[in-house]
Amino acid sequence: MDHTEDNKDFAGKNGFIWFVGVVEAINDPLKLGRCRVRCVGWHTENKALLPTDSLPWAQVMLPTNNANPYPPRQSDMVVGFFSDGNNGQDPIIIGTLPGIPLSAGNPQQGFCDPRTSSELAAAPVKPDESATNYPRKLDEPTTSRLARNDSDYPSAINAAKKTKKASKVEPDSYYAAKYPYNNVYESESGHALEFDDTKDAERIHLYHRSGSYVEYGPLGDRSERIQRNKFEVVIGNEQVYVKGDVTVFIDGNATVDVGKNATLKVGGSFQADISGTCKITSGGNMSFKAPRIDLN
Repeated sequence: MDHTEDNKDFAGKNGFIWFVGVVEAINDPLKLGRCRVRCVGWHTENKALLPTDSLPWAQVMLPTNNANPYPPRQSDMVVGFFSDGNNGQDPIIIGTLPGIPLSAGNPQQGFCDPRTSSELAAAPVKPDESATNYPRKLDEPTTSRLARNDSDYPSAINAAKKTKKASKVEPDSYYAAKYPYNNVYESESGHALEFDDTKDAERIHLYHRSGSYVEYGPLGDRSERIQRNKFEVVIGNEQVYVKGDVTVFIDGNATVDVGKNATLKVGGSFQADISGTCKITSGGNMSFKAPRIDLN
């Protein structure tokens, strides 16, 4: 005889018990993206009675096309449910709740980022921020500034790009985002990825916290900055076709090392202006063919 109808004490039959809470710890020893969450109404604010390390680990629900967990940050507000019902020991996070923080957190109280100064010193921090407890920006939405494009809260990334711009060749940023069309991922240390669908300002932008970036503008233009060194290796063949003009500025030295033959074909005139000494060494014969050769 099937008694499942009489047995209500298992997940899916014992009611949907949900919660709203605040993330206090994300350093999951199993590395599954779990978080310790202090749940409103379930857990006391008094950390002397319930310290952070006594909170149950909450699993984070992931989309089916991404099995790699990216846990929320300390002080983020989340919503979820308890898979064990009223026992409240198996929380599952199903999403985060953006907000507008109005006051700084107190690490000594519950529902706040509890990290100590030594833990903060080892944690990621954006170049424009100091290593303090979250929330670090008050009286503004937790949504990325890149996504919002508020004049009162300019993005530090856009400001850094403008400051470092190389006037000879580097164009202004194509950024002209309008909320809610800029899809932004901004990491804890300051990396950013934008897929901007703003009409007539569609962009793709990959930014490294050092200032290096690649940006595609609305018409397909590409702007790239490498803040330090660049290394490129092509194992097979490479072909480059440029329909327009090419200008190269080199402030330092230039070396071209060709292992076999080199051919230079110029459809028009060729001019080389050398301020210093010019030395050409050939292991074989040299020939010059022209209607007229002037040597001065």
